[in-house]
Amino acid sequence: MCIVKREGMKFYMDLIQNIPENNNKKVSGIKIGFIIVIILIILLIVAAGAIWIYSQRIASSQFKFNLDGRRQNNYSNNMFIFQENKVYISIRDIAPLLGYNVYNGGYGEYTEDRTKCYVNNSKEIVSFELNSNKIYKYNATTSGDSESQTFNLDEPIIASGSNLYISSEGIGRAFNVMFNYNQENNEVAIFSLGYLANYYSGQISNAAIISDSSSLSESVIYNNQKALLYNMIVIKDSSTNLYGVASLSDPTSVIIGTRYASIEFMEGSNDFIVKTSQNKMGIIGNDGITKVRLEYDDIKELDKNLGLYLVTSNNRQGVVNSNGKIIVYQDYDQIGLPNTINDTNVTNKYILFDNCIPVERNDKWGLIDINGNEIAPMQYDGFGCDADTSVDSRYTDVLIIPELNGIVVELDEVNGNTRNKKYGVITADGNLFINIVLDNIYALTTQGETTYYASVQGQIIDLVDFVRQQQTNTSQNNENNISNNNQVNNVQTNNT
Repeated sequence: MCIVKREGMKFYMDLIQNIPENNNKKVSGIKIGFIIVIILIILLIVAAGAIWIYSQRIASSQFKFNLDGRRQNNYSNNMFIFQENKVYISIRDIAPLLGYNVYNGGYGEYTEDRTKCYVNNSKEIVSFELNSNKIYKYNATTSGDSESQTFNLDEPIIASGSNLYISSEGIGRAFNVMFNYNQENNEVAIFSLGYLANYYSGQISNAAIISDSSSLSESVIYNNQKALLYNMIVIKDSSTNLYGVASLSDPTSVIIGTRYASIEFMEGSNDFIVKTSQNKMGIIGNDGITKVRLEYDDIKELDKNLGLYLVTSNNRQGVVNSNGKIIVYQDYDQIGLPNTINDTNVTNKYILFDNCIPVERNDKWGLIDINGNEIAPMQYDGFGCDADTSVDSRYTDVLIIPELNGIVVELDEVNGNTRNKKYGVITADGNLFINIVLDNIYALTTQGETTYYASVQGQIIDLVDFVRQQQTNTSQNNENNISNNNQVNNVQTNNT
């Protein structure tokens, strides 16, 4: 009995001891399973994070284009070219997105020459040419005016395929936009002038850069909007309706006080033409310093690079420089060519060949240089020749002949009531180049090549070829004279 009891007790004790051991095994298994789940969750989180980071890297490496704060997805794959950390933009592709029309050929040239193009909106026209680091801007609101402003670019216009491309610096100047390229994010952002004007009008209560809130003309307002690109904004005092200029980054910092009846920003010099309530005009710089005294009836920028301005008082015109110094006294009825001649070679009707200023007094014309010195006396009846399109509609007017550095002049032969026009050519320094005996001068452009013709006594001559032939003959005659003189000298020497 005792033995049985002992064995039964031992079995019972063994059973009791075995119960915790099995439970511990179960608890240990649960712990291991829990740890495995946690590890799997961590691995999934790490994998998801890695995938997210990779996707972000992929997304950041993909090029992004934003226009006026909106991501653009539908645009040409050829719109942007990246070369040595520089960005070039296709003029043909970006123009429609910014509200411009684009055309082949130079402005005023009816050709499909793809080495040139121009764009326009309702306010201005801009022309471009391959390999040139200059662009020309024309006022689209002035009908028949060939006058333009020239702007120099840091990088020339380049070509890829059949498209012309402009640098990121150039697009800002040409299309009046803010351009930013974030190389780290591989992102281009462009803000148009209209977007900027609307944005800052909402941010600055006294801004005067929207038509509805200003009495200035639309053309002047458009020019004033360009000041935004140079950290300035035109403002208006609502109680006096007078205008001024403030810093865009700090509108409380006033550059020009609100005391002027009108104000207009001049792109290029970045100064302002201002008018007083007494209708007197002058120029105040972007630093608030008066450059040209407010004493003229009218003032107009002639050339931003030369810093020259046309001033008018009592219907008499003259020229002053950016410091207000008189260059040409107000002795003339008109300065600058009339709009009757439509010569596409004339990019600035006030200054020809960067030096010659046409002036008119008492119906006679002459030339003054940019320093105020007389180049050609006041003896001509006009400059340029109207092409007779009744003979051939392709004929175009001629005022300057670039190949000859020449300017077409007119003298009238008057017999009673009959006025017979005769034409000649003078050089840019005022010397008579071709005698004033020509009956007509016109240009004809074929396959991108322009030829200048003149008619005289029923004969048609190629002016450039004629002059070059004359120069060749003169050169040969001079060489013959030198040779003859040398022979004479040799004979004399031998005799001696």
